[in-house]
Amino acid sequence: MERIIHKILFLLFILIGAISYRLNKRNRIKFGRFLGKVMMILSPKRVKITRENLKMAFPEKDNEWIELTLRKSFDNLGIVLVEVSILGKLQKEDIFDYISYENIDIYRDAMKLNKGLLLLSAHFGNWEFTGISIGLYLDKEVLIPVKTQKNPYINDLINSFRTKWGNRVVPMDKSAIQFVKQIRSGGIIGLLADQSATKDKDIFVPFFGREAATYEAPAELALKFKIPIIVGLAVRQEDGSYIVKSQNIDIDDLEYNKDGVIELTKRHVKILESVIREHPELWLWQHRRWKHYH
Repeated sequence: MERIIHKILFLLFILIGAISYRLNKRNRIKFGRFLGKVMMILSPKRVKITRENLKMAFPEKDNEWIELTLRKSFDNLGIVLVEVSILGKLQKEDIFDYISYENIDIYRDAMKLNKGLLLLSAHFGNWEFTGISIGLYLDKEVLIPVKTQKNPYINDLINSFRTKWGNRVVPMDKSAIQFVKQIRSGGIIGLLADQSATKDKDIFVPFFGREAATYEAPAELALKFKIPIIVGLAVRQEDGSYIVKSQNIDIDDLEYNKDGVIELTKRHVKILESVIREHPELWLWQHRRWKHYH
């Protein structure tokens, strides 16, 4: 029965892609908003989690703002779905048209150091476009650790999208050795580190005024190998395109020890929080970010 459901969902995803491909950017946004509303109806549990997260993060906001941002957050999920569904049919020129960088030179300057590069992003805007586009802009392979999806058909299809233009994916639980090889070859690693980490293995840092379990791997890698670390987040524009806001994090004053890892983690989480505060509707609030307590 599960296999049948997976196949039905896979065919539905293909259908969404077929419809989406025939639309322009603005109409894809409208289609995505429609699917976002469908997701709200089908996922009352996620609606509840989203509402709770928004209330915790923005205690000063009234219920009207909370409910509006909640709906817009689901809109974003729907928009990302319709955009990702057409990746198999897009060409390089389409990606360049869809997404640009506020300051691409900081990436190019980092690559000139020949130390490798850690691109840190989040489930914000269209995160799939971010990982794909930076590899195309720099003409370099990006190694992307991925979480295996429950649906094997959709999992394989999305991974084929991610690797279409030369990027490489590796399962999260098998990524450590590949990370080291990528860094030593001067390559790029793309990481999403905004979701809840493990309670005992990782560290807790402030996020929207609350201690949140946060992955220490980005800071560990950056400090251990002394590689540049850049936070890049794709902000959607009115016409449906994206501009990636990028910020290089200074690590020269930090040592590779527990204190250094905690401080660097605080720095990149602070940048993420700052951009989310500017565009709260673009972040994935549907995840239980504060499920662990310190």
